[in-house]
Amino acid sequence: MLLLFRKFAPRFAASLSALASACVLQPHIGYASPLGDGIRQLGAGVNLTRNIALADLGLAAPVVLTGDSSQDFYLPVPKGLPLDGASIAFDGRYVKSEPGSASVVLSVDGQPMASQMVPDGDGPVQRAIAVSAHPRETGFVRLGVNWHSQARNAGRRCEDDRSKANSVTVSPQTRLTYRLDQKSIASLDDAWSTLPGAPTLLVAGNTLGQDAFDSAWRIGVALERSGKRVSVRALPSVGDVVDTRGLDVPAVLSGVPAFGAIRDNVETHRIANAAELGALLALGAPGASGDVMVVDNAMRARLAAAFDALQAQFAGDTDASAAFGAWRAQHAPLADAVLGSKQIRLFLMGRQSVIAVSADAGAQAAALFDASMHRLLTSSAVTVPAASAPDIGDKQVVRLSSLGGAADSFDVMAKGDWTVGFPLDAVSSNGRMPSELTLYVAAAPGPAASRPVAAVFWNGVLLTAKQLDANGRPEQLRARVPGYVLGVSNTLRVSVQRQPYSADCNEIPQAYPVDILPAASYIKPGDAEPDGTFVGLLPLLAGNPQLIVPDRYLSAAPENIKRVIGIAAASGLSPSRAELTWAARDKAITPSKPFVAMEVAVDGVKPSAVVTDRNRLQIGGKDALLLDVTGLQHVSTAEVVRGGGQDGVLWHAIGEPARDTGAPFLLNRGNLAVIGSAGPVAWFDNGREEDVVAPDADGGVSHEWRRIVSWGAPLIGIAVLLFVVIVVLAALARRKKRSGN
Repeated sequence: MLLLFRKFAPRFAASLSALASACVLQPHIGYASPLGDGIRQLGAGVNLTRNIALADLGLAAPVVLTGDSSQDFYLPVPKGLPLDGASIAFDGRYVKSEPGSASVVLSVDGQPMASQMVPDGDGPVQRAIAVSAHPRETGFVRLGVNWHSQARNAGRRCEDDRSKANSVTVSPQTRLTYRLDQKSIASLDDAWSTLPGAPTLLVAGNTLGQDAFDSAWRIGVALERSGKRVSVRALPSVGDVVDTRGLDVPAVLSGVPAFGAIRDNVETHRIANAAELGALLALGAPGASGDVMVVDNAMRARLAAAFDALQAQFAGDTDASAAFGAWRAQHAPLADAVLGSKQIRLFLMGRQSVIAVSADAGAQAAALFDASMHRLLTSSAVTVPAASAPDIGDKQVVRLSSLGGAADSFDVMAKGDWTVGFPLDAVSSNGRMPSELTLYVAAAPGPAASRPVAAVFWNGVLLTAKQLDANGRPEQLRARVPGYVLGVSNTLRVSVQRQPYSADCNEIPQAYPVDILPAASYIKPGDAEPDGTFVGLLPLLAGNPQLIVPDRYLSAAPENIKRVIGIAAASGLSPSRAELTWAARDKAITPSKPFVAMEVAVDGVKPSAVVTDRNRLQIGGKDALLLDVTGLQHVSTAEVVRGGGQDGVLWHAIGEPARDTGAPFLLNRGNLAVIGSAGPVAWFDNGREEDVVAPDADGGVSHEWRRIVSWGAPLIGIAVLLFVVIVVLAALARRKKRSGN
């Protein structure tokens, strides 16, 4: 035994030595460090939270319901994606001064979800309503509000018991909130559909190249025209101030200098180095992130530098360094990948998905994200050498069903409303704007002798109204769409009113169904009719226009891009078809197309509003100055002008220009607007009758004939008079000749 021990002792000692060495080296080759585990958890299981209010859909004022009335609201959601934790926060208020019963019923997708009786007096109506998680193939959640108020009467059933003093008000702050699994966003269409109501457009810096600037304003206009309120932000630099309040920094990462520095939870954190920028990007800090990015070489270089600096802080931990490398490849590929020419891709950036657009693909992106085309983007990456929004031909129309109009019938006893909302770009294309609306309404017959009345409103303006035959068959309503009713966001409302019937006080009035037929109803675009007004210019700028800006706009680019977006959207400029022209300082430009010119001189233009040195505003009248003022701040002028044989809009800032032009608006009144930080503050027009008087509601050939007759009748009268005079003179000449003979 002793001999055997002596024989194998050297081998046993060698084995123990090897095992000890392996144990010593194990932390360096196989041990998962806490820091490495913390990095692997970055971005894991992150859900996106989205909310959309009625105000985001263009509903600026509260909706008031009285008597027996109802209204549906359509809240957009991603098409075909499940909603997690979805709920509607209904915000309303009731007023009840007449005795009797009053109640409000709230429904979701036609299913009653909440009901509340209201007492006398006034008070809030606030309810949290759960919304089922199932995907909506329609792309909408339908919120129904039904208000019923019955006054206490003397006992006769035929007496009017619809209280006018009892009402419920629906606040524009009523909102839908939902969450989405980040992993469910797999395509560019999903990403576009899940953008927040106020997305951020991220660019590389405060100074940009021409291509990046060009792409940024086009994408911004496309966002605005789809109903978003876009903000433009430059990727922060060292020394910039960001808000770190509410930033969730995992405790395990607090020992890393960059992550530890941004745990200060302050409003004004100053970025000390590139590694801190990398940490902000990794955590998805709002001050350093974007929903859509314009990616040029400068953007990629800055992202790479930030993540390189952050990775250097993990050099002392092999596992953490390897974990960060793997995380970077998955969650920050833009730092290393080169985006191809004309390419649009969906990437992860930190904790969120971003739509990355190459610097030369702005026009293509604006076209593809048009309401009629973005459903094509079923993949996460596309290369687009050419794209343009589809044209609406002379004989083509836009069906209301394509705008989200519901085909469900609704019961009406006294009054019921049907609404559909849509952005302007959904009904305009290639120099054609909405000109005529055709609606088909079917109403069931009722016992009352009075026929139901259907009224059509566009953005609150009455277009037409008609008494219905109410025989259950579709009936047509036609109306011209004047330019002054158009907005960046539009709401079409059909209101149907019936006269309740009680059969000589022996029956309780009942509701009968009404149906708006969106598949048969349509909007017909019309051609341009330039007349020296904003309305006449809208179709030209929606065609193939020209945008002219000074080259100094490349400095302080985010602020200037935001202003360009506001004016381009307000003037109806096509983001996919427009040609961008750069103007050198103090050089006049001769436009080659219908144009929007911003703070540049245009050959041949003689504006009535003259801005001198961003300080003095003079507005000329027919015989004398209407206005001569200095000292104005944060305002600008936009005027319809003609120069170089082309019609266009000339914009000038007065004082220090406001970065934002306020809520989205459309230049659709007169020929001169003074714009403040909250939108237009004054309008001027040239006094033409055609610009003031609303077009004939029924329109058609007879309307055009009446327009011709309106100026042709005097000419016809003069011609008839001349003919009569000639006949009389000829008769006198013949009589004189006979007398001579």
